[in-house]
Amino acid sequence: MNAVKSVFIVLLLSFVAAYAQNYSYNYEEMTQEQYMAELEKWKGRLATAEQGIADEDARIAQLKQELESLNQQIDQTWNEIYAIASSDKAGNDAYVAEINQLKNDVSAFLAMSPEDIYSRMNELNDFEAKVEELKKNDLSTLTANERSLNQVLSLINQAREKGKTAVPPSYTVERGDYLWKIAAKPDIYGDAYAWMRIYTSNADQIKDPDLIFPDQVLTIPRVVGPNEHLVQKGENLSMIAGYSNVYGSSFKWQKLFEANKSTISDPNVIYPYQVIKIER
Repeated sequence: MNAVKSVFIVLLLSFVAAYAQNYSYNYEEMTQEQYMAELEKWKGRLATAEQGIADEDARIAQLKQELESLNQQIDQTWNEIYAIASSDKAGNDAYVAEINQLKNDVSAFLAMSPEDIYSRMNELNDFEAKVEELKKNDLSTLTANERSLNQVLSLINQAREKGKTAVPPSYTVERGDYLWKIAAKPDIYGDAYAWMRIYTSNADQIKDPDLIFPDQVLTIPRVVGPNEHLVQKGENLSMIAGYSNVYGSSFKWQKLFEANKSTISDPNVIYPYQVIKIER
């Protein structure tokens, strides 16, 4: 009797949390027949619950099997798509990584100041060329890759627009002005010797630095533009040509001279503030 009662109590405790409000027993007044009846009742409930768990486990196993089969079908479909693009998953992963790296590079470029972007505008062309090169790969036709490439182009255009805000302002020549006087103005350069910068930056419209005219609109550069070099004291064409961001070879000084003949009459004589155009 005690053993039966102990088993029954254990079963009751297993379900007490769920059924405590619905079931209440006075164990001292229950007969053995009542114990046995209640025990069988709870055994039935337990068996039903265990069967329910087993059924759910079977359903979960079936769903896992169906999911695995579906994933295999998806993988097979992607493999067929990659094959059409003459590639595979590993090739696409590498391609996506290349796009993401380019996107990160352009994003970092876009984060720069307008002045820095303006001075390196030619790099945007390099970024654009990389996008065009990536588009030659058949993997670029995949929707996700196409979207990513378009995002990179959007970032490039944003950087280009941001750089435009640093485009050199202009100055309208007034009667009595001359380059030295203009360069010395506090709102221009505040340095009369910087007249050479105004002259060389406007070589397309100033043929003689001693002759400028009222209402003539001159460009006043604030930063060194792309493919330009602002001459510093002590520099010469050979030295400038040797800079890594120019030609990386001092022997290419003649290329600089040829590109700047309109403002350099003697290749051995250049001046501080002179703007040298770098022909690529």
